[in-house]
Amino acid sequence: MTLVSLEFLNLDEIEKYLSHNFSISINSKKSLSTKCLDFEINCLNEKKEEAIRKYFNSKKIDICIQDLNFRDKKLFISDMDATIIGNETLDDLVKIAGINANIDESTKLSMEGKIDIRTTLDVRVNYLKNKPKELINEVIKKIKFNPGSDILIKTLNKKNYLTALITGGFAPISTYVSERLGFKNVVSNEFEFANNKFTGKYVPIVATKNAKLNYLKEICTKKTINQKKVVAIGDGANDLGMLNYSGLGIGYNAHQIVKDNIKNQIFYTDLRSVLFFLGINEVEFIK
Repeated sequence: MTLVSLEFLNLDEIEKYLSHNFSISINSKKSLSTKCLDFEINCLNEKKEEAIRKYFNSKKIDICIQDLNFRDKKLFISDMDATIIGNETLDDLVKIAGINANIDESTKLSMEGKIDIRTTLDVRVNYLKNKPKELINEVIKKIKFNPGSDILIKTLNKKNYLTALITGGFAPISTYVSERLGFKNVVSNEFEFANNKFTGKYVPIVATKNAKLNYLKEICTKKTINQKKVVAIGDGANDLGMLNYSGLGIGYNAHQIVKDNIKNQIFYTDLRSVLFFLGINEVEFIK
């Protein structure tokens, strides 16, 4: 069990609280930083786990509970929009193009799984028809990388993880994000252009509910990586398949459908918490 906070965490105090209130056996304990504690515990049933998660969530402490027999990973796969970066880049592109449409609400519904993702992509890309390709540069200028994203990828690369960015967004925006952070692989949809203008059409590479899951299965087969050796992170309905399939699936500031289906979440801290969940000490972080 890993706890990550924005504030100092007292190892002895939390150990006493866990032992006294939940009657669990703590085999080992350590600090991965002043704000992260790591425990090896036994005797944790579903009811106790639920109560522990509820308590630490009430204290705004992110918590990860996992089987330590499968903690070592080989592959990190991540969503892009609203996960690695703070933007919804296709929405940004439509807005910069001057399209007056209620796209924020439909994006939310899509990420909740209430609207088919292919439909939302088709509509948005069609809005861009005959708009200049150069608008992409304006979107790239406005990209905000989420806190901890650079340290996360640099550290995992240093530890020889295969790092993959997979997004329902579009190249060359995804290419920029991938290269800027150092992802080893990137998979995304691709716009079609004619005479340096959007045609309103695209190549739908990541445009279905299970596209990310299918890619993950494909790369695991190709690289001979057991699914338990995968850590995945995302926020929306189209991430749910790969999150459930992975040995460790993590929701990041997630939509309700991901909150309801994925136990391990990052609500209060930043992307460096993924490294803590993997048992990596802060002194090993690459900045």
